[in-house]
Amino acid sequence: MGFTKHYRTADAACRAQAHHSWLDQIGLPVPALLARHPRSLEFHHVPGRHVTPDDVPATARLLGAAHAAAYRTCLHQAHLGRPFRMSGIGWLEAFTTSRIDRVRRHLAQGNVPGPAFTAENAARVLSSAADEPAAFYKDANLRNFLVTQTGLVVIDFDDLTLAPFGYDLAKLILTTAMTHGPLPPRLTSAALDAYNQAAKIPCNPDRLRDWLEVHHILTSPYLGRNGYTHSWHTLRPPETRPQ
Repeated sequence: MGFTKHYRTADAACRAQAHHSWLDQIGLPVPALLARHPRSLEFHHVPGRHVTPDDVPATARLLGAAHAAAYRTCLHQAHLGRPFRMSGIGWLEAFTTSRIDRVRRHLAQGNVPGPAFTAENAARVLSSAADEPAAFYKDANLRNFLVTQTGLVVIDFDDLTLAPFGYDLAKLILTTAMTHGPLPPRLTSAALDAYNQAAKIPCNPDRLRDWLEVHHILTSPYLGRNGYTHSWHTLRPPETRPQ
C-alpha cells in the first residue's frame, strides 16, 4: 500500500526526492520511496499517529542524532549566513537573510500576538547565529513525525535549509504546545537534554528560548489552522521568556 504526495512542479518533486534520499542516508527513519512520477512521489504507507507531548523527548533525541550526523558528514563545511551546495541536492538556503525578511514582514503586518522580540531584536538574534555550527531545518512540527509500532518515522521532505543546532527542536516544542497547550517545564528540559546528548553540539536554554520566540513570529499566521489552537504568547513559560 502506498501514499502519493503531489507537488506543484516537477522540480519540487525532484527536490523532495533528493531530500528524502539524503535524510535516509544520515540515518533518519523515513518511509520507503516506491515510485517517482513527474510531479508526485509514492511512498510506502506507514500506519501511525502524530507526536504528543509524551513523545517529545524521544523525537528530540532523533533530531539531535540527525543533526549530528549531518554536521559530521558535510555541514561542518557550511556557513549559516551563506547558501551551501550539497552533492545530489543542490543549494541549501542560508539561515539568516530570508528569515530576517520574514520576521520583519510578519511583525510589521501585526500578525504576531504578544511578540517578545521587536523586528530589530529578532534580526539581531538571527544574525548572531551566522557563525554557529550548521545543522538543518526540515520543519520539525509535530505532524511531520509518526509514532509507529516500531518507533518514530519522519515524513514531509519538501523543504530543507541550513539552521543552527536547536532551531528545529524549538519548532517541535512550539508546535506541540500550540496544539496541546502548555507543556510542563520538566518536559522542555527533558527534550533539550535528550537533544543535546544526541547532537553533541549543545543548544543552551537561552538559545532555545531565542528560537522559540523566532518560531512564534513565523508560525503565528497559522494560528487557528493545522490544529494550532493555542498561541505561544498565552502559554509561554517563565523560563522561555527573553530577559
